[in-house]
Amino acid sequence: MRKLLVLLAGVLMVAGAQADSHEPEPGYATLIRTALFGRLSDLEPSITFWRDVMGFDYAGDPEPRTGFAHPLGWNEDSTTYFTIFTSKEGAMIGLLMVEDTPDFPALDLPDSGVAYGGVVLVHMGKNIRDVYDRAVEHGADIVKHYGPSRTGRSNTMLLRAPTGHMVEVYEMIEQEQ
Repeated sequence: MRKLLVLLAGVLMVAGAQADSHEPEPGYATLIRTALFGRLSDLEPSITFWRDVMGFDYAGDPEPRTGFAHPLGWNEDSTTYFTIFTSKEGAMIGLLMVEDTPDFPALDLPDSGVAYGGVVLVHMGKNIRDVYDRAVEHGADIVKHYGPSRTGRSNTMLLRAPTGHMVEVYEMIEQEQ
């Protein structure tokens, strides 16, 4: 539950900071970005993963910030860092890193698998074999190697981001008529 609250708070923090170009239909909502929480030590591996493996644009090194408290556990003395990765289609991954302080609870991310209540970030791609080859080249944590899905309608792979989050990448297979 704590992980879900942390993820939700991150999404809400990012949502207020940027105007949306994607307007939902009346009476509906749309998701165009998400925020991931991680440790400061996750920054360099995350840059490699999101930029070099997944092909997102990197907004640049984040500046340290202090002086504000948050209900999720950090206080005015905690140091946080925030940066953004943007896909070619405009979707965004916000990465909020927290430097551990004595009052901040340790971030609890799964080491393997996805437990009940876990989050899988799903990405559709084209030529995802290229993404897979880059994942191998950069030593990304590959949970399911590139290959056909169980339905046979797509090729998929499952990667683990350096923050511990699961990332599925799939590509639909064109069906002959």
